[in-house]
Amino acid sequence: MCLESLMSILESIFLFEMKWKKSIVGDEERMSATQRVGQEIRKARNRMNLTQKQFGELIGKSESQVGAYENGALGMTIGTLFKIAEVAGMKPEELIAGPPQEDGAKEWDAELRIYSVEDRKAVMTILAVNGYDVGQHKKKATPSGKSVTYYVHATDVEGNACTVK
Repeated sequence: MCLESLMSILESIFLFEMKWKKSIVGDEERMSATQRVGQEIRKARNRMNLTQKQFGELIGKSESQVGAYENGALGMTIGTLFKIAEVAGMKPEELIAGPPQEDGAKEWDAELRIYSVEDRKAVMTILAVNGYDVGQHKKKATPSGKSVTYYVHATDVEGNACTVK
């Protein structure tokens, strides 16, 4: 990830308020996609209170294959992914991306409060040109919701151009 690049770009343009999302620390942030899917399969199987052997019988795979999927040591076909999701009673995309986020938990690396629409557009353009996923949203500034504050959010996606290096 290249969050340093994101911060560098934004600091060179505007003074802004930034709230960094608490990032996952440790091995989880370095997991491959196959390992993350495996982790979700394990969670689903454990929620069902099944052994790897029992789960394997339901999806038509051996106990060792289920273990390999869970450890991220073995890739799977899309058909297997759909079968696992069906047996687990979940959507296939939940195996890939994890369970849906609660309303308050967004997957943004940075959130910037920027007052003018022109400034928001300029920041979003610069971030997008540098390979970040960007968007904007608003939050209630008062309990009544009559007043709102506008924000730009940015996400550093693996594979984005890193301009710091």
